Amino acid sequence: MISPKAIPNPGEGRLPSMAPLANPYVPFQLENPVRYEARKGLIRGTLYPGLDLPLMGIVNKNLLPVTPLSELQALGFAVQELALYLDTHREDREALELYQQYQQRYADCLAQNEGVLPPMNHQMPTDGDSYDWLDDPWPWEFAANKGE
Repeated sequence: MISPKAIPNPGEGRLPSMAPLANPYVPFQLENPVRYEARKGLIRGTLYPGLDLPLMGIVNKNLLPVTPLSELQALGFAVQELALYLDTHREDREALELYQQYQQRYADCLAQNEGVLPPMNHQMPTDGDSYDWLDDPWPWEFAANKGE
């Protein structure tokens, strides 16, 4: 074990001496881009076809089962994607309206399924006397969640 005295600033992280720096490339999005619907965006990893750049050309073609959990997951994904877009495109009124619609649909879906779905985040109350946040199946394990 390394002694805390051996670390110059124990509250700070440190990269190995040979760690390369990353040089990301993110295409710039124009105003009002084409969007996938939420369910397809969740599968593809982006709401925007212009940013859909699969690693090594491998495209995720899985289908998302139609369940309350997958619907909530897709709506939450769309809200987050639109929020990220609006961070750099504040004047896009259409995107803002869509963002607000997805927020409302998310809230409605959550309210409809209250007590039926497992906690979606750590702020949601849990039932019982154990910490079951990590219990399987995870929401993205499609085959395991088909029975919801």
